[in-house]
Amino acid sequence: MEIKPLIDYPREAVDRLLNVIHLFRDIRATSEWQYDVLLKRSRLLSLEPGEQLLRAGDVDQWVFFLLRGELQVQVEAASQGDGSSGERTLAVIRPGELFGDLSMLLAEPRSANVFAAHNSRETQVLGLDCTLFGDLEDFSLLQLPAKLTFYRNMVHSLRWKLEVYRSKYPAHQLADSHRKLKLYTGPKNCRQELTALAAQARALARILLDWNAEFGSGELIDDESDMLGFLESMLS
Repeated sequence: MEIKPLIDYPREAVDRLLNVIHLFRDIRATSEWQYDVLLKRSRLLSLEPGEQLLRAGDVDQWVFFLLRGELQVQVEAASQGDGSSGERTLAVIRPGELFGDLSMLLAEPRSANVFAAHNSRETQVLGLDCTLFGDLEDFSLLQLPAKLTFYRNMVHSLRWKLEVYRSKYPAHQLADSHRKLKLYTGPKNCRQELTALAAQARALARILLDWNAEFGSGELIDDESDMLGFLESMLS
């Protein structure tokens, strides 16, 4: 696996790449220098077919965006009658998807292994070190507006994925769980909102983890997938 800091690439190409990822685009619109902080904490990972990206049991604070190729999420399969066991595919991650957020938000070990698909000739992943966002009281590197943007994006992404599950399994006992969570209605753009958004993101992550454990994350693809129109030559 080749790992390169994002700042090693031409800035113009990086800006075009990140402009189609909501989180980076929104923070850049808030503050150019806060956007620069994110660039310094981001890296581009290139994987060979079948190469492992994430390992079950690992603990870290990285969140990822798949830019090119395909990834497979695998978990250990139940033991067979002969005592053997193996891996089963829980989900397929396709370009445009955000992943790794559940472990980051819940501060828990990763629950699955993630590999580059064997049929993916080239797999590229953008990784962001989210230790920047973990301490809600620390504004030494990222200020309040940037942290609010991050958690608003997390809440939006999680609710979208939960709505996809709800549309597929409307009669399931988890179907309305996320809709029962109280939305924040207090003052905007303040620490109170940040605290509420972070708590809401963690609650949504827990619900999504329950869905994934039962069904796998399926074919959840968000609207960032249309980035692929010009990614083919972006960072070559």
